Amino acid sequence: MTCYSCRMARSITRTTITLAVMIGALSGCTDIRTTSIDLATCPSDFSVDVTILTGSGAKDLPQAHTRQGKLTLLADGSLHSDSGDSLSFSTRSAVTRWLSQGQIDEVWTLAAKLGWLDPSTASIDLWPGTVRPTQDEIVYILFFHGDGTDWWFTRRCKVTEVPDPRAVEFVRTMCNLAWETDRGADRDLPRRYDFGPNPYEGFTKAPPFSFPVKAQ
Repeated sequence: MTCYSCRMARSITRTTITLAVMIGALSGCTDIRTTSIDLATCPSDFSVDVTILTGSGAKDLPQAHTRQGKLTLLADGSLHSDSGDSLSFSTRSAVTRWLSQGQIDEVWTLAAKLGWLDPSTASIDLWPGTVRPTQDEIVYILFFHGDGTDWWFTRRCKVTEVPDPRAVEFVRTMCNLAWETDRGADRDLPRRYDFGPNPYEGFTKAPPFSFPVKAQ
């Protein structure tokens, strides 16, 4: 039987290794912001991860890009997505659909046009897993990978402010690809369906049985 002290020692060792890897990634000799990405062609290892975080005062908003959620496009074309208050940066959602190489190239082209493929402007000073929204805030975390390099951006806005239009355009494009649509104003009202005429109506309105009168 493994003793408690041994289990604690292994747990501390794993935690120390994890912290060392994170610190090494954030404070290594090579600054991500000095990396130059070739925008001409989409690299074979391109992937993008979009996290939408909402504060307690920014819940139940109708637009797809304002709902807490997670969208991840992997290099193999699998698009993972989900929405809900329990989702975070570390969540890996289930597969929603598969994109063609042409669709992946379009995502890359859009990211390049909007300036998201420039690591020199990345927000790498703060690990995205530690980002938390304030009460009335919406936070976008855009995490990119290409040519063996990771870089990410964090964009914040309050519900009363106009968010970064470049972030909104990119996030909404990812939402559209994942079939995440805006909710209508009547989404909480009951829905009534017309299933057509009653198929049993002919039986309920059938005349009563009658028997022939016997001759006297």
